[in-house]
Amino acid sequence: MKPVLVIGLGNPLMGDEGVGCHVAERLSADPRLPDRVEVMSGGTDLLRHADRMERASRVIVIDAIADKAEPGTVTVFGDAPAVLENRQEDAHTLSAVQAIQLLRMTLAAPITLLGISITRAGFGPGLSPRLAARMPAIVDRVLGELR
Repeated sequence: MKPVLVIGLGNPLMGDEGVGCHVAERLSADPRLPDRVEVMSGGTDLLRHADRMERASRVIVIDAIADKAEPGTVTVFGDAPAVLENRQEDAHTLSAVQAIQLLRMTLAAPITLLGISITRAGFGPGLSPRLAARMPAIVDRVLGELR
């Protein structure tokens, strides 16, 4: 059986922009993680992991989004994350939304984007206190998506 692949995106040296990597780290250590799920920190280049996605039954991408929601809010974007393209600010050369659109043309596995709301990205490691406080709820939400 093909695994479900969870990829946390972001740069952990850019403050809250690295939230996807922080979620992946916590999720991979969580004893509630189903056996059929593989979790990885993907850095800032989603396309680099296309070969691993080809071997998955489903792909969940976790990335920061800059919007007006409360920091730590998780928004699930299924088939149409293009709504983000006009408002998403990120440090990626090719945004996660653009990469997902490209990957959907070649991969059989469904791809879901979980956007984690942040207020800003900045230089420096670690998450802002507000976002760090929301991490348990974010991990719970991702685990709920895996059920």
